[in-house]
Amino acid sequence: MQYYFYNFRNTGFTLAELLIVISIVGLLAAISFPAYLTYLDHSAFGACQRELATFKTQVLASDHLDDTLVPFGFGACAIGGDGQPSQATVAAAFQGVFDGEGDALPIDTQRQGVRAQITQRGMVERVLAP
Repeated sequence: MQYYFYNFRNTGFTLAELLIVISIVGLLAAISFPAYLTYLDHSAFGACQRELATFKTQVLASDHLDDTLVPFGFGACAIGGDGQPSQATVAAAFQGVFDGEGDALPIDTQRQGVRAQITQRGMVERVLAP
């Protein structure tokens, strides 16, 4: 004859174990959230920087061939938006001509507070926005 003994006391998690697991997951999320926001900021600037590099190549190629500039679809940079520079202004900045004040052209990215600028040397740099 075979007997089966079940211990019904150990079939699930206790409330204390469940609360400990939830607190550990919450702690890990709280630690990783600032790093995630930093990653989003860097990826927004990187996308804008790649987009401006492609546009810069197009501008410099059309400058040498005396062609008219083909409209460029900006998605990562706020070019042509409200209070933002136009495509012609960005093209002029890459050629070393700056309208307005200063020697750099500031440009907004997809994320608020993350800005790029085109410098006198034609480089795209990240600007720490207040």
